[in-house]
Amino acid sequence: MSMEETFSFLTRFLNYIFAIPMLILGMIGSILIVVVILQKRAFRQNTSLTYLLAGAIITGIHLPSIYIQMILVYGFNVSLMNTNESACREHTYLRYVTTVAAISFPCWAAFDQYVATSPHVIIRNRWGSLRTVRLVILCTVIFWILIYIPVIFNTGIINHVCTFIPGPYTKFNTYAFIPFVYGVGPVGVITYCTLGTVRNLRTNNVHEAHAKLTKQVRAMLVPQLIILAISGIPFGFQSVYIELTNDLSKSALRIEIENFCGQVILIFYHFNYVFTFYIYVYKSSEFRKVLKNKLFYWIPIRRVQPKDFNTFHSARPMKMHTIDSHEHC
Repeated sequence: MSMEETFSFLTRFLNYIFAIPMLILGMIGSILIVVVILQKRAFRQNTSLTYLLAGAIITGIHLPSIYIQMILVYGFNVSLMNTNESACREHTYLRYVTTVAAISFPCWAAFDQYVATSPHVIIRNRWGSLRTVRLVILCTVIFWILIYIPVIFNTGIINHVCTFIPGPYTKFNTYAFIPFVYGVGPVGVITYCTLGTVRNLRTNNVHEAHAKLTKQVRAMLVPQLIILAISGIPFGFQSVYIELTNDLSKSALRIEIENFCGQVILIFYHFNYVFTFYIYVYKSSEFRKVLKNKLFYWIPIRRVQPKDFNTFHSARPMKMHTIDSHEHC
């Protein structure tokens, strides 16, 4: 087997071993996050969990509609988006909208933790109301829907591959917007809000309702933010490398190596969507408790009832007849 065939096999192997199981685990996890958060009133009234609930809903849309297409392309060399221009534009548009919207809400949750610990009561009250949070979620989704409309008119099929059409928007999107949205932006927001939250907790004595749940929400959020920050850098700057080397003459081996590395980066980035639920289960006892109760409700435990035996010998008392000795006389 040549090196080109080896890397081609490894790319498909990653899909079979990692991508497909991750897709299944991610879809199950996103559904269970929605179920668990909606199940308990304290969860529904927690502003940070409301942001994470919105992220889980967007993830539930992204994985079956977008990630399946990526698995078909890299793992099975089958894709409608590479043969139909309308499907190509639709897929690219939805991919950008759902991907960026999903990673926006953990950033909003980090910001919510920051303002919730602010020493200023006005800031806490303004940003800490559920009405404000729901409005922010709605505006965030609408913003990304509108901001990515130009993608529809700047994508097409070139050399049997769905990609961006060369032009000013493609250059702006590749060199500025994608690195900022996927890499620099989330890292900056996460770093600033996390350090601000730590500083507020050290310097202020802010009374928090449901303090136990609040601490667990922070514990749930931190690993998710770390994964988002680490995976966003290579994912955001991958498009820059592709654009810079697009006009170079590449050997078949280099193309297969780039495809393999692209698949590794894609799988690593989708850790943000797949392992969120399992982080929540591991980090929060309150989350585990609600999940356990819900699972027991769905899968009731059948207890074996003892049978009521009424046998011939046991239930009925025996009459004892005594023999009078005078009767034999």
